[in-house]
Amino acid sequence: MNVAYPAPEFASAEETVNGLIQLLEGGFENPYEISGTVLVQVVDHPELDFLAVFGEALKIVRPIHEHPVDTRMTFPLATLETIFRDYEILDWRSPEILGTVELEGNLDLAFQLGMSCVRPSNTTIDRLAALRALHKKKGHRNLDEVVRLHLPSQHQLLEAIDEGLPTIITGLEPSPPCKDWTIDWLVEKYGDSIVCRRSSELKITLRELADQMRLFEEKPELENDTTLDKAYTEGVKMPHEMWDDFGPMFFDREDFIPAQLWLGSVSTNTPATALHCDPTTGFLFQVMGRKRLELFSADQADLLYPKKAYSYYQSCWFNPHKPRYDLFPKAKGAKSISVDLHPGELLVQPAGWFHQVFALDSPTMSVSYFWRY
Repeated sequence: MNVAYPAPEFASAEETVNGLIQLLEGGFENPYEISGTVLVQVVDHPELDFLAVFGEALKIVRPIHEHPVDTRMTFPLATLETIFRDYEILDWRSPEILGTVELEGNLDLAFQLGMSCVRPSNTTIDRLAALRALHKKKGHRNLDEVVRLHLPSQHQLLEAIDEGLPTIITGLEPSPPCKDWTIDWLVEKYGDSIVCRRSSELKITLRELADQMRLFEEKPELENDTTLDKAYTEGVKMPHEMWDDFGPMFFDREDFIPAQLWLGSVSTNTPATALHCDPTTGFLFQVMGRKRLELFSADQADLLYPKKAYSYYQSCWFNPHKPRYDLFPKAKGAKSISVDLHPGELLVQPAGWFHQVFALDSPTMSVSYFWRY
């Protein structure tokens, strides 16, 4: 539990919405000086609607009257209650959240506002602090390359994790092998599986995603940068039907939280996943195409401008791909390791490492697992 987080339950709808406003105001940051307005509506409680105005600080406007609106976010009260109850594992991509929210207008504003209300648990805060101290003690910011191990024992792998050393495992293969996995094969096996939800109404099957992917491959100039319009699953929970084919290749399934699916067609010129760090060890298995990761040791957090509002993973304001040193001058001192991951290779990334991910080939498919320990 985070002692600074509002109560998980409130006595009234008004208290719940006021708790949300408290979160938004406390977590809001706007280094890029984005302007705009977001109308937040609460289903069945129009008297509690409010307007969020982006500026140097977030301004909450009530009553709304005739105010210009760039974005609308409509929440059932039950979803707001979920945000408070499950904040430690809150993921806006999950059906329990995104699948219940209606969005209209400028979606970038909606996602920035939504991410302002998340908070880490005290356990996550303490864990990241300990990892940053470990990386500093071990001198990990001076590493020049990632260790590569061919079919290591679990003991060897545990040693690398304990040392906080990223490791690429080679010699692994699912059945059938990676070379046999294609988009057509996936559609044949899992075409009706729901692979992502774009709103409370819009559910995307793997077959529909494949159609979007083919359109992107034919006309990549049509790519839309917003999360909702990408032909990419963005790390959603992997459909249960796929678990047997893409189970973890080390330890037991029970040792991991449910796997995440990273499948789609994306630009190879911009990051597929922005710079962030995770508080638990991640296992990233590459199935289709290649990916490149830029890794920054945990003790460089002070150089990367991590966001103060985060839950399970902590994103950064600084973008190494398009550095704005005028806004983030300390980032000039940051040092990264570049890692290329090929089909059939598994990257074991100990907790705390900041990383940004590029797809070197499109389409791309990866499966990630987070260790519980």
